[in-house]
Amino acid sequence: MEGSENTWRDVVVDFFTRQWLLLLIGTVLYAALMWYYFQKKRGNQSIHLGKVELPHVSLKWIKRGIMALVALVLLLNAFSGYQFYKILGIEEYQKSLAESSDLFDTYYADPRAARISFPNQKKNLIYILCESMEQTYTGEETGGGMPKSLIPELTKLAKENNDFSVDSSELNGARTVGNTTWTIAGISAQTMGIPLNLENATQVWNRDFEESSQFMPHVTALGDILEANGYNNYFMCGSNAAFAGRANLFKQHGDYKIFDYNTAITDKVIDPDHYVWWGYEDEYLFKYAQKELTEIAKQDEPFNFMMLTVDTHFPNGYPCEKCPSIYDTQYKNVIRCSDTQVSNFVHWIQKQDFYKDTTIVIAGDHLSMDADVPNWIPDDYQRKTYFTVINGPEYPLEVTRDFATIDIYPTIIESLGAKIDGGRLGLGTSLYSNQQTLLERFGYEKLNREMNAKSDFYESVILNGDQSDIPETHADEDKPAQTEEQADAEAQAVVTVTPQEYEQNRDNFANPDYVWTPPVTYPDYSDPGYTEPVVPDPGYTPDQPGDNTGGNTTPETPPTTGGDNPPTPGGDNTGGNTGGDNTGGTTTPETPPTGGDNTGGTTTPEVPPVTGGDSGTGSEGTQTQSQSETA
Repeated sequence: MEGSENTWRDVVVDFFTRQWLLLLIGTVLYAALMWYYFQKKRGNQSIHLGKVELPHVSLKWIKRGIMALVALVLLLNAFSGYQFYKILGIEEYQKSLAESSDLFDTYYADPRAARISFPNQKKNLIYILCESMEQTYTGEETGGGMPKSLIPELTKLAKENNDFSVDSSELNGARTVGNTTWTIAGISAQTMGIPLNLENATQVWNRDFEESSQFMPHVTALGDILEANGYNNYFMCGSNAAFAGRANLFKQHGDYKIFDYNTAITDKVIDPDHYVWWGYEDEYLFKYAQKELTEIAKQDEPFNFMMLTVDTHFPNGYPCEKCPSIYDTQYKNVIRCSDTQVSNFVHWIQKQDFYKDTTIVIAGDHLSMDADVPNWIPDDYQRKTYFTVINGPEYPLEVTRDFATIDIYPTIIESLGAKIDGGRLGLGTSLYSNQQTLLERFGYEKLNREMNAKSDFYESVILNGDQSDIPETHADEDKPAQTEEQADAEAQAVVTVTPQEYEQNRDNFANPDYVWTPPVTYPDYSDPGYTEPVVPDPGYTPDQPGDNTGGNTTPETPPTTGGDNPPTPGGDNTGGNTGGDNTGGTTTPETPPTGGDNTGGTTTPEVPPVTGGDSGTGSEGTQTQSQSETA
């Protein structure tokens, strides 16, 4: 959790903050009973409190009263502890530790083997990671859990831009699944597409890290990909960046320049003796960000500027001088204050010359751990983190996505105008792609268990870099035969009609015997307009399967597309520039085969591929090859 020097200290402080009245009453009653007991033990038959004579009570009943009081206090504490235990999902987590999962073996798309195309004119990225910011805080009328919205301005920003929803009234958001539920784990999920699966993770990670400590050295992160494609990376926070391994993550995965509490003093943003909350408050964070962005934007290279807020951290948040006093609790006022500050910062960006070439991403890092929040919302409400993309590509699908924070990683890449073959990185799925997210495939309960469970693949590949367990892709001639399930799933694909296509063929649709076929268009191959991107080597180079060389290929027969649908790794997936039977139109969610024909067009979610491996070429420009070809 961002900035906290000790998670357990915060929990203890939060407990006493909320239970102080009961504890005070219990302590006073206990002291009174003990005083009365000792008075009786001394043989005083008449006991006075001032001028008032207290009623006579036998020692036996005094002892029983003391025992009953102690039992009551313990019972109340146990109940409060159990409520906190449920909020954190500790019971489910402990059960999952006894289980094992093949989730990674089947669905991990290794970024080292992914082909990613960036445009010549690369867009900047400003990535605002908001501490504990939830979609839950919006009002009931916009799909939130609150009677009145605490985040009206952020809600407006999301609905005016992209929250990956087709519902114009309700705000969409991301679920947080196992081992992604505190800040450094949330950052890992959103920039690596993986959970932070380590025993005693909060104790291991919630401390200041030495510079020599390695942070997931065998994983390719967002910063690695952007750095390898010409971006300058920056990270800013209002506390010591060394805490919880954040500085290690960003320095080792993208060579980020770090701005934190220490540099804020050096850069004279704050006074040397200024220290509040966990360093300095968000009011100064946004001023600091404006100052640095103004200078960064003068450079010729594209930039990735990531910043992490802190005022909305539990318990109760930090009320700065700008915070209103319009709600009944401090935490609500702090959330409303953060809503205003973040939206004001976005409006400032939109007034700058560099905005036209910049994508803004705003995301909550995880759900709030403040014990008040569950009391504000209905018991069965499904809490989600806040997420939106501003000034990114148009959302191409006609479906509201169900997604988790692990899906933010590839989504950010494609929000910059890049294309990922297969649409997946790590365990995440780009929300711009037609691939089904793991949450859409499994549902929350199952995915949460799988993410918490033990994984030999995670241990050997993610943590230790053993490339032998990475699923290999094959050249077309080595493609395995389809299973019955895969063939059935492919046969279940249903082609539907877009509203525009329906209007164009309205008269034909009046005929019940009319069979609609998607329109055929041919892409222009004259000037793809893409530079050759690379994917960095995080620590080892995987073997190249088959003769799948990727790169630019000249198609013998141009594909017939209603849109670009990159090939699904693992077989003869046509689309992109490889030719084949690629038909257009809009399709509803399907379960594609691991190999086999993946039809193009604009499609709604389908089941993710087994890996993000090396099959096919991209739809435009030069495609990123696996690391052994770029190292």
